Amino acid sequence: MKINRNKILLFFIIAIYNLPVISQQNDSSEETFLGIGSGNRRISKFQKSSIFPVHTDSITIIENIKYYLEPKQQLISYKVEDIKPARLKITANGEKLYRGYLKAGIGNYLTPLLDLNYASKRSRDESWGINSNTHGSFSSIKDMGNTKYSDFILGGYYQKFFLNYDFWSEIKYQRNSFQLYGLDYSDSLMYQFYDVDFNNNSQLESFKDDDNIFKQNYDLFDMHLKFNSVNTGRDTNKLRIKSWVDYHHLNSNYNLSENHFLVGAHSGWLVLDEEFLATFEIDINNINAPSVMELDDNKLIQPRNMSTQSSGIVRLNPHIYSRKNNFIFKAGLSVQANIGEATKFHVFPDFDVSYSLFNDIFIPYGGWSGNVQRNTFNNIRLENPFISEDSKLQNTIQKSNLFVGIRGSLSNKFTFNVSTSFQKLDSMYFFVVDTISSYGNKFQMVYDNLRKNSFLAEITYQENEKLKISAKAEYFIYNLVNFNNAWQRPDFIFTLSGLLDLADKIILKSDIYFVGTRPSFSYSEPKVENELNGDKYIYDLKSFLDMNISLEYRYTKKVSAFIQFNNFTGKKYQYWTNFPVQSINILGGVTFSF
Repeated sequence: MKINRNKILLFFIIAIYNLPVISQQNDSSEETFLGIGSGNRRISKFQKSSIFPVHTDSITIIENIKYYLEPKQQLISYKVEDIKPARLKITANGEKLYRGYLKAGIGNYLTPLLDLNYASKRSRDESWGINSNTHGSFSSIKDMGNTKYSDFILGGYYQKFFLNYDFWSEIKYQRNSFQLYGLDYSDSLMYQFYDVDFNNNSQLESFKDDDNIFKQNYDLFDMHLKFNSVNTGRDTNKLRIKSWVDYHHLNSNYNLSENHFLVGAHSGWLVLDEEFLATFEIDINNINAPSVMELDDNKLIQPRNMSTQSSGIVRLNPHIYSRKNNFIFKAGLSVQANIGEATKFHVFPDFDVSYSLFNDIFIPYGGWSGNVQRNTFNNIRLENPFISEDSKLQNTIQKSNLFVGIRGSLSNKFTFNVSTSFQKLDSMYFFVVDTISSYGNKFQMVYDNLRKNSFLAEITYQENEKLKISAKAEYFIYNLVNFNNAWQRPDFIFTLSGLLDLADKIILKSDIYFVGTRPSFSYSEPKVENELNGDKYIYDLKSFLDMNISLEYRYTKKVSAFIQFNNFTGKKYQYWTNFPVQSINILGGVTFSF
């Protein structure tokens, strides 16, 4: 059969294109292809290269692309509009304040009490207030003659707040009237001294109740001014200033007149961690007093030979105050001039150091200082009101005061302080019974140099404002140069005070004083154990315990009632020789806020 040549060529082309597909489908080692033509032909297997998959990482690293922005300023138009100032309303978070407070009461011994206070409320610009107080007793201690007394106080204060400074002022008038009742009314010689017939009862009663024979009055005008900068803390390097002016004028029933003037300033500057401070004071005192107190023909005390005494003290105290972590240190000098009949200069050390341990649980401290102590007649009569006007005034020189102690807080409720001091004093004053211008019912002042060692321990417990208890004990050792005894000075004083607030309704307060023995002497043999030393009978005034208790019931926040028990033990002890105090005194009344 004759085959077309074109058809055969087409068949071979198709066979060549289909050859790879057929070879992949045959799994035998030899493959056979059938072709059109004459006979069968065997084609040997060819070797193929294996193709493995290529691993491609899915993380694509993209290079940082930087963008560049060309600045272009846009023109903006605006219009200024006025905004009204903001008004801030301040509301006080504290308790409501009342302008007025009145306390009135009466007790045994015909003892009236009236206390009136009127003051401003809260203000950012100023603060002011006035106070008036009167208290007295119009009955006498049994068998002690005329022991009536009255006290009156009228005063006020004003404080102005500036942007950087505060101004504070206070003015007070005080009148104290009492009797020099310290006589032994069982002593027949005393009646002979005052020309009183001991056997005439009418004369005896008239003498005991007389309001003029032993009357004493003191009138005091007192003024204080302060001008301080506001930035008083350590967080600023601005100059800080404190300044003060004190003045008082005192008159007595026996022509004594005293004018005391004190002006001072304190300033400091903080440089890095140290404060550079300085204090300057000028202290001037002028007193016009009788040099002799005599009894006239009517046995009344009369002042004689008036004399004027002026003295001054100038103090300059530069020092450095430093605080490093728990360590606080002050170092400086105090240069003082005591100007009187003669001028003496003194240079005292002024060191003070403390260190905080365990976050203020224990704070050991110590120091060394000195001072010229101003003794004014006003300060002396407030300590002992029965002082005689012809007593000589001298300033006390504290030549050295070395002290050391430890204070701290055992918890947030307990605090304590234990210390001891060793002082060297010149011209320290003591009180002795006056037998020159009186029959022992006044006191004179005598002076001596001494060493005084003091030991103090105190502890306080306070739980919020509901409960507070504090106790303090002091013990004194005197080593005098000329005297054998520290006249009228106690060797031991213990005080205990407490406050209990029950739901702000019942307030209980208590004060207990225990005072040790005080040495005294008499020229006539006293009715107690004594020892004769020259012409003096030396003996000790007995120690005593004085307890005061007060209870207040607050009916509302504006009205309350109170009762006080003074000298609760009822002992007529003598704090000063020949001057026993009243027995238990009960005083009750009401208070009113308005």
